[in-house]
Amino acid sequence: MTFKAHFPSNMTCCLCGLTKAPTAPICKDGPCQICTEVTEVDKEINQAVANLRRLLSKRCDILSEHNRVHGTLIHRLPVELINRIFELLLPPRDEWGEIKRTGRPLTRRFLATISLCRGWRDVAFSNPFLWSTMDTDLKISNLSSRINDWILRSRTLPLTLHIQCFDTSKIEQSNKILADTMSFCSNRLQSLSLVVDSQFLFGLQHNKFQYHRLTQLRITTTGIYQPLSLLNPTASPEKIELNGSQSFRSLHISWNRVISATIFRLKLEDVTQLFQHASQMTICRISLIGRGPGDVSIPPITHHRLKTLKLRLADRGAPDLRVLGSLTLPCLQEVEIFKIIHLVQLSALVRRSSCPLTKLTLHLDQIESPSSFDELQPLPGVTDLVVGYDKGGAMKGLLLEEYFPDLCHLTLRLQPFEVLWNIGAISLLLDRKRPRPDEPNGGRLHKFIVVDQRFDRIWISDIGKQLKKLNVTWREDGFEFF
Repeated sequence: MTFKAHFPSNMTCCLCGLTKAPTAPICKDGPCQICTEVTEVDKEINQAVANLRRLLSKRCDILSEHNRVHGTLIHRLPVELINRIFELLLPPRDEWGEIKRTGRPLTRRFLATISLCRGWRDVAFSNPFLWSTMDTDLKISNLSSRINDWILRSRTLPLTLHIQCFDTSKIEQSNKILADTMSFCSNRLQSLSLVVDSQFLFGLQHNKFQYHRLTQLRITTTGIYQPLSLLNPTASPEKIELNGSQSFRSLHISWNRVISATIFRLKLEDVTQLFQHASQMTICRISLIGRGPGDVSIPPITHHRLKTLKLRLADRGAPDLRVLGSLTLPCLQEVEIFKIIHLVQLSALVRRSSCPLTKLTLHLDQIESPSSFDELQPLPGVTDLVVGYDKGGAMKGLLLEEYFPDLCHLTLRLQPFEVLWNIGAISLLLDRKRPRPDEPNGGRLHKFIVVDQRFDRIWISDIGKQLKKLNVTWREDGFEFF
């Protein structure tokens, strides 16, 4: 709105001083219209400010009464119960401390809850267990101070630390954060998981950090392989998992306490070192074995502790079980194989063991065997067989030609079950459940189970209608033949 002041040219407003003539005297007839409007607005503002102050004071009194009435209920809760509430609100993590990415701000929910009042916040900050596991991304701003605060709150408890980052735009800053974190808490690290680009590992080179309490180590990297001198002999983990281009031969750690090893993209020389130095290992998972120039197989090695061996063999151009050469595993009890199985080589590996193989798990794209199953010698001792995948019904001959004469428990996933059902092999397997005294195990298949997470879809299929007519017991995840 625009106001026009109408007064003689020789008069000046007594409030605003507006004048038409520089030498005009002050107007004696009162203020102009615009100054009158400003004065009225100022009065309204002063009244509104006075009302706001009154309402704020009243609100403060009401909140004090609210805290007096309701705050006592919160503060009457035992500390143990409050801590239990906090533990239930912690984001779910795996054994490495990694939070499952669900798209929901689970950590924020936890932090919001402990900030409900000062008393709850003090209880949370005084509970070191709530801060002994951390999942963080190196690209987060102000991360260094957050990590330090988190570690300080954990006090003296062993730490589980999961760090991930593939953003190399600030590699120097991230490497510094990683090195500072390790120097701050390496002596309390119980579990360390690094899911990072290989460039981030330079922050752990040539250091004197102490890792005496480290029991779990996982390194997952991407990028071009470069030899790095990682960690040091003070690290003596019991469980190790390596996935990526980083060879574990660059880990200057002690292998004397390794019980479980999971190695992906393993080279033949790495296999040799693993079985030579990890003498206490009982579980070994090897994936995508590759050969170096001139490699044929590992030298003769006897490993006296290994009980479980899991192999993932690529289907094209990759070595097979022959890379294990004359590896002898006297205590071998369980074998799991992915992709391709070479029956002759499997039999040779098992027969070099003085302990009978009792459980065999197969996820097969292909079975390589002689032209006839008659040329194969039976594989005795296998009492439990699990088939997770069977391309083309290759398991039919093994199951029906007595390749597993001692088989008692058979477990099929849904895919191999449907394959064997469609080629008519299931009815023949059910016939084996009938007692046959002339066979070593009485000819009885004691358990025949079909399990799968996708089991519910079989209900609406034609197979499901036929199964309901058979003597089966339905389970939550499948069914069992009787």
